[in-house]
Amino acid sequence: MDYSLSEINIYPIKSVQGVSLDSCQVTSAGLLNDRQYMLVDENNEFVTGRDKPTLTQVQVNEVSATEWHLSHPSKNDVFIFHTDQLTPDYKKVIIWEDELEAQVAAQGVNDWFSNIVEKQVQLVFFGSQSERFTQRKPDTPVAFADGYPFHLTTEASLAELNDNCTIESSMAQFRPNLVVKGNKPFEEDSWKRIRIGEVEFENVKPCVRCIFITVDPATGERYKRGEPLKTLGKFRVLKNKGITFGSNLIALNSGVVNQGDQVEVLEYQEPEVYLDRRRR
Repeated sequence: MDYSLSEINIYPIKSVQGVSLDSCQVTSAGLLNDRQYMLVDENNEFVTGRDKPTLTQVQVNEVSATEWHLSHPSKNDVFIFHTDQLTPDYKKVIIWEDELEAQVAAQGVNDWFSNIVEKQVQLVFFGSQSERFTQRKPDTPVAFADGYPFHLTTEASLAELNDNCTIESSMAQFRPNLVVKGNKPFEEDSWKRIRIGEVEFENVKPCVRCIFITVDPATGERYKRGEPLKTLGKFRVLKNKGITFGSNLIALNSGVVNQGDQVEVLEYQEPEVYLDRRRR
């Protein structure tokens, strides 16, 4: 069966809308420019769309390597962010259980975001003095992604979900970096090692989902009745782990991936066992 890469997405600022790319450089820490920025509150703890769904409506357009244009439905004008609006100062910030140094943006940038989320926040950057590793993979660097540098989903698995759900979910709700087409639903559970273009990836674990996937990124509003999390809970629950959709990956080498690249399965694994409670 022929598998191919149908989408490449980065999220320059954690929780904002994704930026679709035709090709992208892969590093051990993630796709180039993926989740290099995030917001922190007055306690220096990270702020995401889980608590502030309106963040999912922030659009980011790269104009150059040093300039980004930011927009939001509540704003009439485009906010132009230059990398020289980063101060030389670093501060300790917290993302999940990790504490690390991050570079702080200028007050004007922070004011723009604070106005959107209606809360005092600061934009911070994963700079040259920043360093973060996860407990599961202490030798693999990661920036401000939740736990792993790459997230993969498949079109077939989304179609299977939508066939069983009362609402139509979009892939954007799951915030993947890499989307594959051509496989059977949830066949990706059995992929241990894959090659996309020049890069080999290892499938580390299924991606456990949370309330974030119930947010419609187009409106910043939550779907009623907890969908699609509720439907996934009928057939994608791992005991003592949670509800899953998609896979967490690490890169085994650097290189470039392109939309349309062949996806080759190099090694298989025994997939996790899920209890299916759907009514047939």
